[in-house]
Amino acid sequence: MPLLSALIVAAGVGVGQEAASDLASAAAAPLAAHTVAEPAVPQVTFEIRELSMGSPDWRGALQPDLRPVARDEGVAAWAVDREGMRRLMEACQSDRDSSLVMAPKMSARLGEPVRMTNEEKVDYVAHLKVLAQGPPENRTSVAFQPEVAEIHEGVRVVLTETQKKGPMLQAHVVVQSTTILDMLTTYCSQSAGPAEPDPGVERASFFPKLKDDSPKRATVRGTIQVPEVATRRIEGDWLIPSDGAIVVSMGPLSDLKVDRKPKPGEKAGGLGLSLPGRPEKRRYFERVVCITARLDPAPAGSAQAPQP
Repeated sequence: MPLLSALIVAAGVGVGQEAASDLASAAAAPLAAHTVAEPAVPQVTFEIRELSMGSPDWRGALQPDLRPVARDEGVAAWAVDREGMRRLMEACQSDRDSSLVMAPKMSARLGEPVRMTNEEKVDYVAHLKVLAQGPPENRTSVAFQPEVAEIHEGVRVVLTETQKKGPMLQAHVVVQSTTILDMLTTYCSQSAGPAEPDPGVERASFFPKLKDDSPKRATVRGTIQVPEVATRRIEGDWLIPSDGAIVVSMGPLSDLKVDRKPKPGEKAGGLGLSLPGRPEKRRYFERVVCITARLDPAPAGSAQAPQP
């Protein structure tokens, strides 16, 4: 009987072969874990619409559809369902002073940041460097070297930290709007001319007294631009409805624009626009951003290959 037991053990392990140790089993465990199929990260399709509203009447018409999400210094965010989004688009299209500026679509994996910008770069002369020769009280030459700065006018939207919350998507949303209201101007004046003559030489010469065509001092004037800018911003961790959208209003900008022909001796103001002969009037402008997010179904049977 002991001989039979010894033969059974030898047949199970193998003659001249040792049984696997606990250390070898532990080393093989991570490799086996990497070969197990892992679910693929789903794709998210975003659509970001920018609307230009010509009056505040859309708020009254859609008040039952707007569910408040956040407010900050005149900027407001709401959640709307599919019907509310449809009514908002109809309100924009039915108003001749409103328009749909853009509506790009983009896709990203869940958790990846998404950024949309609709901006125009505007350059302006922010500073003049004075290049002069001679003492300050008697400069012989003056020139201006402009320093140009830029403003990005428009809207930018950034979504980060996206994650699933049931059927909806949660994201950290940042919306910023920059609008140039006016471009003011001011001037820097400097005088320059010939150097002061030597008094002894001037007394000895009588030619300058016979004719008065000698160089005179002149004034050089450079223009500096001062932008009037309104920048508004709102951010927060919001849930984006799966069948609707987040609607963000950057608040109205209602300003008195110069909208008339300039008087005699007066230059046209504003951004260099031609001014028709109409009386002054108040112009209403409201930038509205609509954000939708749809989770795309992940492909079935997705697995990741083991990492070396």
